[in-house]
Amino acid sequence: MEATLLNVFVVPADKEAEFLENWRRTSAVFQEGDGLIEAHLHRNTGVGDETFAFINIARWTSAEAWRRAHAEYPPTEYDIEGVVGHPAIFAPVADIYGPSRVSAAPLEEWLTAAR
Repeated sequence: MEATLLNVFVVPADKEAEFLENWRRTSAVFQEGDGLIEAHLHRNTGVGDETFAFINIARWTSAEAWRRAHAEYPPTEYDIEGVVGHPAIFAPVADIYGPSRVSAAPLEEWLTAAR
């Protein structure tokens, strides 16, 4: 069963470039494996809570594939002083769409596929 990973990161401002370099390196390794389907890294825009600087949203073929990939290649971004990740696998429980649902269709397909 597919697994959705959400990983929010605390990243000191002076470590962002180093974090991004390491995240890209880790992602390249995972991309070569057989478990990662897709990953999307988002930066906090500063609107609202600024506790977490980045969030990684990724789809894996299974939770076990995610665990195995991290055991084989521990992400190097965790080695950076001050960087703290909070990874967890999530399952969808509700879907809500706004009135312009046309633009939400790909998200609906993605959430449906994750079930």
